[in-house]
Formats: sequence, structure tokens, C-alpha cells
Amino acid sequence: MAKIMVVDDEPDIRKLIEKILKKQGHKIVQCENGRQCLERFPDEKPDLVILDVMMPELDGWETYKRLLKIKPKQRVLFLTAVTLEAEARKQMERLGVSHYLTKPFDPPELIERVRTVLSE
Repeated sequence: MAKIMVVDDEPDIRKLIEKILKKQGHKIVQCENGRQCLERFPDEKPDLVILDVMMPELDGWETYKRLLKIKPKQRVLFLTAVTLEAEARKQMERLGVSHYLTKPFDPPELIERVRTVLSE
């Protein structure tokens, strides 16, 4: 299946996503922040990056912009808190991104979103 990089500053979220997606046959690479993602990205070459919006140091938006400089057509699924959903949608429109998932999420919803993004 696919190699998926999960970037979130919350270890429990990373572990949950890994558990769900490993059952689907995906290989998971965890990163705890945007800087680690950018450092590991060239070597890991993930098919998809699941990227939290709100992280310390380097947020998801800036990480995404920098990822696109490395790989312009990188597939990304943003994670955002429900309370930030409206603002996140505005920012994604500005960046030309259409895929996101709100936290908390249901496992079937995560699986379906990942399938959708990987199929494009």
C-alpha cells in the first residue's frame, strides 16, 4: 500500500492514526513537528502526508508551503480541530488544498479520506 507520514505534536494522535492505517496495510512514518517532517521528507518520500495544522515552532501551513518546494504535487491531508474548521477552510482555499479531517475523527472517516487523497 502507501507510505504515509503522520505529522502531529500529540503522540496519542500519531499512535492512533498509525494503528488505524497499519491495519489497512499502509507503512507509517511518524514526525512530532514540521521541522522533523521537512528533515525526513526527502529520504522517506511518503505518498501522503497527514499534517496537523496547529503545532509549535512550525505550523502545518508553513510546513506545507515548504513541502511544496521539495515536491510540488505532494498529497496532503490536513488535521484541524473542530473549533478551527472555518479558519482552516479559508486558509486551505488560499493554498489550493481541498482535503482535511477534523479532530476528533472516526476511524472509518480517516480511512475514507486517506483512500480519497491517495486515489487522486
